[in-house]
This record gives sequence, structure tokens and C-alpha cells, in this order.
Amino acid sequence: MTKLLATLSILLFTIALSSAQSIQLDGFITDSLQNPLVNTNVIATPLQEVNAQIKFSISSSKGEYRLKLESNQSYLIEVKPQCSKKKEIQ
Repeated sequence: MTKLLATLSILLFTIALSSAQSIQLDGFITDSLQNPLVNTNVIATPLQEVNAQIKFSISSSKGEYRLKLESNQSYLIEVKPQCSKKKEIQ
């Protein structure tokens, strides 16, 4: 009986981990001349859950960014270049 409970507990833990799948959002940030924008903030704010974590990334020297997000969540994506106004994408 104890072995069955231990196996069931491990199985439930594995199911819980697999149900919390994440997705990756990545891309490039460029200006109107297709030059990479360096050190630009990309912020993902959850729309549904009040206590969910805000995710963020800062673009690289090539303008690349990468965010790992929860697959069952909708986000507001904000791109905020330094010393500029933010632009929202939904």
C-alpha cells in the first residue's frame, strides 16, 4: 500500500509539472532603418491572474530578446526603449 501511494504521488507530481508548460517568445527589436535596438526592455504582464509573475527581457547587442511564458496565460507585451515612450502590443 505504501509503495502504491509513493508511486501515485510521483505520478501526480509529474502530471502537475507537465501541465505547467511554458512557451518561449523570442525575436528582434529594430528601428525603422532595421538597426538593432540594444538594451530595450520587453515586459510581459499577465492579463488573467492577479498574482502571476511579470516576465521581462532586455534586448542584446543584436536586438534579440527571449521570454519564457506560461502557455495557459495571456500577456500584455510592452516594448520600452530606454529614454523613449513605451509601445504596447496585445
